[in-house]
Amino acid sequence: MIRHLLVHGVALSVALLAFGSVASGTEDPIRKHSSHYKAFLLADAQTGRILDTDRPQRLIYPASLVKMMVALIVLEEVDSGKRLLREKVRVSRSASKIGGSQVYLREGEVFKLQELMKAMVISSANDAAVAIAEHVSGSRAKFMKHMNRRAWELGMQRTRFHSPHGLPVRRGQQPDVTTTYDLYLLALELLKHPQYLRWSSTRLDSFRNGTFQLTNTNHRLIRSYPGMDGMKTGFYSKAGFNLVATAKRKKMRLLSIVIGAPNHRWRSFLTTSLLDKGFKEYMAVQLNPTGITVRPTVQVLNGEVERLKLQTAARAVVMLNAQEQQQVTMQVRIPALVEAPVVAGSRLGTLEYMLGGKVFYRVPLQASHDVGPRSLLATVTHSLGFSLD
Repeated sequence: MIRHLLVHGVALSVALLAFGSVASGTEDPIRKHSSHYKAFLLADAQTGRILDTDRPQRLIYPASLVKMMVALIVLEEVDSGKRLLREKVRVSRSASKIGGSQVYLREGEVFKLQELMKAMVISSANDAAVAIAEHVSGSRAKFMKHMNRRAWELGMQRTRFHSPHGLPVRRGQQPDVTTTYDLYLLALELLKHPQYLRWSSTRLDSFRNGTFQLTNTNHRLIRSYPGMDGMKTGFYSKAGFNLVATAKRKKMRLLSIVIGAPNHRWRSFLTTSLLDKGFKEYMAVQLNPTGITVRPTVQVLNGEVERLKLQTAARAVVMLNAQEQQQVTMQVRIPALVEAPVVAGSRLGTLEYMLGGKVFYRVPLQASHDVGPRSLLATVTHSLGFSLD
């Protein structure tokens, strides 16, 4: 078993980057309207740090937000080479019978997978979602197992998918359920696929050789809110008006989730209020650059040198408000001993940043240089207590 050293640091003097502005003492722009939502969450989309949330574990009906999981499964298969966006999909009878938002697919029609993905993401087409599910897994039932398995892998422990479209159910049927926190996990994973944002930021597109227009269900905010380029709307009466949104300004990308608004105006207002709060109160703060040397050094067993310097393997930039910038502390976790040879770049520890005693960001540490094994002569003289100097 490898023994690790834990070295506590002191409060940091962090380097502020000119990526945002700081406002303190402002009134909470969303909790005062708590009767107009069921839950919300605001996060730094680049690090995953949750900046603010209310009722994140409350069970809710996602409605069409379930299509984000459909999109994730397809894009993961495309990126792995298992599937092509240009491959052909034949519409089944069951897919052609789905109601709600749709592109009026007809049984036997054939489309490229990408065409159906655009219809689902941009216009929230339920029939396209079913056609995609049946094509990917062979049946809707098999695809539901895939959705729930992927949700479990992501840590979406309170989520249960029963459809690829999110429509309300009849009496006796099981509805799709999830939480704001689970949707946050899903959205972070989906953001790893740039193709999704290219679709979700498209305001207008065409379908069926230009005979049908796709209108983005979030077109108002895509048009009016600076930097917004996704992600998905959802609605039916019992679910309320839901929106998972993301916006990027300079180096800052935020993720907001609003669940259960009474209408689309309140959904838009709450979403923009959350994002405004994030962009106004938080700044992109560089905690460390890549390649900075940290202390202490690591003892090397049977090496040509006895101590090894470690350095940060990555740049750390996080979003912090004015108060948090004064409260960040750090600690270093490193092995008590490593044995030569050691290759430069080998991962040998972690630099942890904390707020309120809790770790909120980790940076891997690596060997700053090679360390070869001690020569035979050096080993003999060392064992005899002599020095070659």
